Amino acid sequence: MEPESKRKAVSLVKSVALMQLKLLLGAARDLVLSPITLAAAAIDLIRITTHEPEYFRKTMKMGERTEEWIDLWSAAREPGEPSRENIDALLANLEQAVRDPKTGARRARVLKRWAERQVGARSAEMLERFNQRRAKREDAKAAAESATPRE
Repeated sequence: MEPESKRKAVSLVKSVALMQLKLLLGAARDLVLSPITLAAAAIDLIRITTHEPEYFRKTMKMGERTEEWIDLWSAAREPGEPSRENIDALLANLEQAVRDPKTGARRARVLKRWAERQVGARSAEMLERFNQRRAKREDAKAAAESATPRE
């Protein structure tokens, strides 16, 4: 096989493998999000008389972010188009780290720190929202108790 044909074949096989991985990630996400969206909708329905629906919408936003991150159809983009910060970029960095032993260890550390920051930021956001909601509930409970006449 000629070098040019071999390069094209390798590129095609990589693209197919990447798409299969993305399909698998999307299916796993769908399996996880399906019961979560049902639970979120049920909670919103229970609270509908006192609160605006929020949990279902947040779950949908989370699904939308994962869809952007997985970016299933990225292989269809033209070669000159700018890449997105998604799984393609993560896998490209990972491939480069594996292929280049000189910078591989450093790149692996950078990738690990990036992943930790992503998880840490999401966890911190969720914890902050949880604490805000709990504080609101406690304030509302305290206000209700102070408004109740004592005997």
